[in-house]
Amino acid sequence: MPDNNIIDAQQPSALPEIPLTPTDAGQAPLPDGVIEETIEAGLRALHHDPEIAAFLIAMRQELPPFWTHLPRERMLGYGGIEDEWVPMCGPLRIEALTRDGSGRNWGRRIRFLDRDGQLRQETISEADILGKPRSVCAQLISAGLAIEGNRNDIIELIRRWPAVARILSVSRPGWMAETDVAPAYLLPDGKLLSAEPQRGETVELIHARSAVPPSGSLDDWKDTVGCLAVDNPALICAISAVLAGPLLKHAGIETLGLNLHASTSSGKTTALIAAQSCIGPPALDRWNATNTALELVCERAHDGVLMLDEFPAQPSPAIIEALYMIGNGTGRARGNRKLTLEETAHWRTVLLSTSEKPIERILADVRIRMPEGIGVRLIDIPARSWEFGLFRTLHGHGSGHAFAEALQQAARQHYGHVLPAFVQRVIAHQGLLRETLPLMIERLRTLMLAAVGLPPNAKEGPVLRVLNRLALIAAAGEIGSRLGILPWRKGTATSALVEIAGIWHRAHAARPPSTAEAMVARLAGYLRQNRHRLCPPGTEPDPDAIGWCDARWIYLGIEAFRTDIASGMPASLAVQLLADAGLLVPGGEQRSFQYRLPRCVDPDRARVYRLDRQRIEGG
Repeated sequence: MPDNNIIDAQQPSALPEIPLTPTDAGQAPLPDGVIEETIEAGLRALHHDPEIAAFLIAMRQELPPFWTHLPRERMLGYGGIEDEWVPMCGPLRIEALTRDGSGRNWGRRIRFLDRDGQLRQETISEADILGKPRSVCAQLISAGLAIEGNRNDIIELIRRWPAVARILSVSRPGWMAETDVAPAYLLPDGKLLSAEPQRGETVELIHARSAVPPSGSLDDWKDTVGCLAVDNPALICAISAVLAGPLLKHAGIETLGLNLHASTSSGKTTALIAAQSCIGPPALDRWNATNTALELVCERAHDGVLMLDEFPAQPSPAIIEALYMIGNGTGRARGNRKLTLEETAHWRTVLLSTSEKPIERILADVRIRMPEGIGVRLIDIPARSWEFGLFRTLHGHGSGHAFAEALQQAARQHYGHVLPAFVQRVIAHQGLLRETLPLMIERLRTLMLAAVGLPPNAKEGPVLRVLNRLALIAAAGEIGSRLGILPWRKGTATSALVEIAGIWHRAHAARPPSTAEAMVARLAGYLRQNRHRLCPPGTEPDPDAIGWCDARWIYLGIEAFRTDIASGMPASLAVQLLADAGLLVPGGEQRSFQYRLPRCVDPDRARVYRLDRQRIEGG
């Protein structure tokens, strides 16, 4: 059987035979310092990986009394001066004590060599070390640590290890809590961006995304993806939205969502890929995930951007809970085995999404009503608003498809530079940014109000809240340009977002009602314009008539209701909204909201929708 010991006496670089204990027969003991220097030199010589050699050297220097490293056995041993050294477990070291931002949930970061000689690490809670020694040892064994000795002795070794370093474990990326040190921002891969060191403390992101090295350079990205976005408002908007993520905190906005909707092959996914290149490689999450999974990706996108491709065409009712969760920036409340509530996840994020139809329309098709508040936070933008779908300018490419391919190829080659560079510049100018950003948003919102035909002193409402979010995106793009991160001239992002604000507002004004109040407003406006088409009871109906009316009721014909009142939406949803508003009064049939006219009104007793005239005209 081959000898797999760390130190092989037959290898030229093996450690010399030296007395490791005072009881070695026939040899005079060497001074401790000489022994350690010899062993450390041997460890460095034998390990091609300097990280493993450094780990073993640091471990040996920190071992508590009566513990020693047995190199040939790849084990730590324990025993007194007069006792035989007993192998206990594989090489390990307590690197640091860990805790969360509130100073609770302390633990120990254990680094060790597994049975394959690879460095591993585990974080063990202090509570488990004290109360569940069997579980702690089971966790370490499962992770690859060899354990041969008594578990209580090993737990005692872990507890007595002289750990000095500290690790602050945080559950989400984004801006660190306000402290007396410089502002700091944690990227989703766990990299900390700060103008000053965090007082020697290591900050660690729990469940960080796997770090993917950036590709290309920032200048390469600007010359390719950034330049291809010029004169394409939707691309400018998507890229600027990525930079809006770190500005949410300064703008006082919790959630900002954009949904690009159009049929296939319009460039929606290409826009998300271009935006994703600001952060990392073009890999997109999708809507078809469980609500728990969506909650996790939302928390990972705190103070950043979340991209979800392809909203389902046949959504389940659970999608409303997901929309509420994302829009409100709050996860589910959960209990634990102790019958106490765990801390609820919270986040600020920018959401970029795609779908084939407006999300409000998709939900209406399956008879799910989208609350007005969600429509403000998740803004539907028609993607086919330009000459080539989502693109206005192809920059010399022969077709929209060829342009999309070139843009995606550039995003695959140059990524991961824009957002980190932007955050570093924001940190350097944070004081100035806090003062100027609200003024920029107010000025840009005023431009958008003028573009959609509203006065600058328009009252607070859904339209103003949407324009406020679009103004933040425009401000992010302008700041990115002025800081040299984006290769666009001053005013490029402003022009693009003002245009998009106009596109959104036209679509918003033409959209079917989604609330009872909006449905009542549509009905009232329709009846004001078509009052002359309502016949008195008992008269021969005009071919152009839409129904009948008397002093108490308006009897609207089914065809007029479905064609005009319920235009663009399922008739059943329009009926339900008017019933909720108390305007539609059914005729008493168990399964129908329709009313059968009495003969004094219509000899043929046609079916109609009976509406409360007094409430309509009184409102």
